[in-house]
Amino acid sequence: MRLFALLLSGILAGTVVPVYSQAPPAPPAPAAPKNMLSNPSFETGFRRDNLWDGVDTGGALAGERSGLPVLTTSGAISETSMPISVAVEDLNGDGLFDIAAMDPIGYLRVYFNSGNKTEPKFTVGELAGIFLSRVDPADPTLQGVTRKYARSGQRICLSDITRSGKKDLVVGNYLGEIMILMNGSGVRPDFRQPSNIAQAIIPTMKDSLKKWGNVFAPTTFDWNRDGKDDLLVGEGSYSANSIHLLLNQGSGARPIFEENNSSVLAYGMGLEQLTPCIVDYNGDGKMDLLVTERSGKVAVYLNAGKPWRAGDTLPFDSFLSIGGAKPAPAAAPAAAKPVVAATSKDPMVAATAPGLLSVGGIATLAAADMNGDGLFDLVFGKSNGKIALSVNTGTKTDPKFAAPVEIKGEAGTPPFNVPSGWECNFGLDRGNFNGFVSVVKEADDPQALPFPDGKACLKAGYIQPKNRVMAVPAPAQYPPAFPTWKPPTGKENDLTYIITRNTIDMGTPSSYFEVRQEGTKPLKNNKTYSFSMKVKGNKVSDAFVGITFWGRKELGATRFERQDRGVIRKENKAEERNAAVFRINSVSPQWSEVKGELTVKFKDKDLAAAALDGKDGELTWGTSIIFNLAPGTGTLYVDDIKLIEK
Repeated sequence: MRLFALLLSGILAGTVVPVYSQAPPAPPAPAAPKNMLSNPSFETGFRRDNLWDGVDTGGALAGERSGLPVLTTSGAISETSMPISVAVEDLNGDGLFDIAAMDPIGYLRVYFNSGNKTEPKFTVGELAGIFLSRVDPADPTLQGVTRKYARSGQRICLSDITRSGKKDLVVGNYLGEIMILMNGSGVRPDFRQPSNIAQAIIPTMKDSLKKWGNVFAPTTFDWNRDGKDDLLVGEGSYSANSIHLLLNQGSGARPIFEENNSSVLAYGMGLEQLTPCIVDYNGDGKMDLLVTERSGKVAVYLNAGKPWRAGDTLPFDSFLSIGGAKPAPAAAPAAAKPVVAATSKDPMVAATAPGLLSVGGIATLAAADMNGDGLFDLVFGKSNGKIALSVNTGTKTDPKFAAPVEIKGEAGTPPFNVPSGWECNFGLDRGNFNGFVSVVKEADDPQALPFPDGKACLKAGYIQPKNRVMAVPAPAQYPPAFPTWKPPTGKENDLTYIITRNTIDMGTPSSYFEVRQEGTKPLKNNKTYSFSMKVKGNKVSDAFVGITFWGRKELGATRFERQDRGVIRKENKAEERNAAVFRINSVSPQWSEVKGELTVKFKDKDLAAAALDGKDGELTWGTSIIFNLAPGTGTLYVDDIKLIEK
């Protein structure tokens, strides 16, 4: 009423009384600065099996998966999945067969049998403290071989080759080397990391720089009955594959193998990636040969029992079939040719028959009586990283095998959560036992709270080992850096390190971690950016962030000039790489901020003046967080990473 009266009086008086309505809306707040990094608070991720205890999320016995570049049936070199390698022996003296398995990256796990003689039971794999895959970049034997692969892809057997009364470990690798690691105990397997890998290598050639094969798969047996175990080697070089026999020219305690005392024991006849296994297949008291190959089948080579002489070979007999049934004849070829029976002695013909026992993909093999019925069963290492068992239901003279079944351990281990958009290197290929990088939420790790941003953060550290029989790998056994690697110590060294390496590599100490993201959002030339992130943890050292950026601009057309020895390609371009480094001077148990600025700028005049927007030239970049954690105990949390244009 009072407002109405005021209006009325104003009108009557000929004046206007202003009316105050609701205030106009405030101008919109400026948009938040655009973060150039994706998933900066680690809110999203994807599952990765935690295989440190040798059991995957589904409860299957499993190791890490990896591939190697090998020659294929097409004649081309292609990276191919390699199998986990298996060996079966009683390693703790309880009368039960245990399973040793080395994955193609190089980790050895022993699954101790906690069941009984008729019902084997396996729970988790215990890690042995050895890692033989790392190579010295200066090693002259690596000429022409990619360091990443050189000593990986190991195949193993367990053998008392040195007559010590204990099962030693014999290892073959991709490079074509054979190593022997002595076992220090018959009740608690104790394989020691050699201080110098060369000390463990058993030469098979006079010239160590010359290799006669690759992807070596060893086993041992006294083939010429002279009281010393000889060496049988399957190999993986296409078209020349065979099982080679190298006679022991040394003693039981010190075996020696020479190239002039070697011969082919069984021809692969076109089969590839061969792994031998010695067993009396048909119960006649003579040791025969079972061989796995690229497609996962098992070839049988029978021993006629005559005294062996140099040059004698075992003939191919057949492939194993499921249930012992004779394979059906192979289908006729498309061309009008006679049908060839699948029982032909030519492996390449027999391999086409249906009903064959196969685990699919390259496989390894061991034989032992796993269920106490007096018959040998087959244990397979598969290229999917898992271990399978094929039970023998036949007789000693007529073995019959069930289809292979993957062996289960204890309940599956919870997986890691790998952050989307980030590459995480926790030293898996450098022997960093039990290391991990994973996204964690409150339910996973209350110690991470409070999160600086969102409902998750990234955690790097070590899981607790489950070893009960074998000693836990000690920090002293973690392979050190090679002499050619130097940890960054100052800003100048950091810059050189980031620019020249761009990432940690095989020469880096095992306990260094890296979390890396390749830039997907475009940075701008001649612009300044602010960087920040939150960290906390303990036992962290030598931590820093490197942001690398590099520019490239074509200045003219590529030319080809004819020279005396051919045509030379000459590019007319400007190219430069640069980096900014932010050192993390200290990490405490409470969250703290690391921050700094970088300007994208190039010294080259053509790059300095360029837009580098994809049309004028290219500007690419990446961010690496690198840090060293105390082996087995260090922890680092990371959250809320920002890279923002100022």
